[in-house]
Amino acid sequence: MPKRPRMPFPRPLSGLVQDGLVSFGLADRLREAEIWRIWPEVVGSALACRAHPLRIINGTLTVAVSSAPWMQELRFMTAMMKDKLNSSLGAEVVREIILKAGRVDAPIAEKPEKQIEVIPLTPQQVARIEAQSADIIDPETRQAFIELMQASMEHPR
Repeated sequence: MPKRPRMPFPRPLSGLVQDGLVSFGLADRLREAEIWRIWPEVVGSALACRAHPLRIINGTLTVAVSSAPWMQELRFMTAMMKDKLNSSLGAEVVREIILKAGRVDAPIAEKPEKQIEVIPLTPQQVARIEAQSADIIDPETRQAFIELMQASMEHPR
């Protein structure tokens, strides 16, 4: 019976995922998908409210524009937008931009983070945490448990 070839050293998971994406041809598609994430940063918030990407096929990015005056304005800016998108993506992903009249929804405004009210622990709660963590032998695990219990009691739902 022939011997099986020797296995190479273990590889990091990130390398395996990257190889899989490349072999299935998905790496380029993931880079194209980044356009939607970086669009407001690249074109600015004023323009992002009036135009947004619809699709990209073979390097041709189709952008929906809310009105004719904005479409006229953007016609003069397509080369600049293409250059900025490609430099942000790190490769020539967008080769052409086509403007199309369409409905443009306002970008979803990020909700401001609620300030979480911290309630100081009572002496009884501190004693309860100490009692429950006393039997944990490993000091790192004990400290993690104490911090978890404190956070749970300081930030009620």
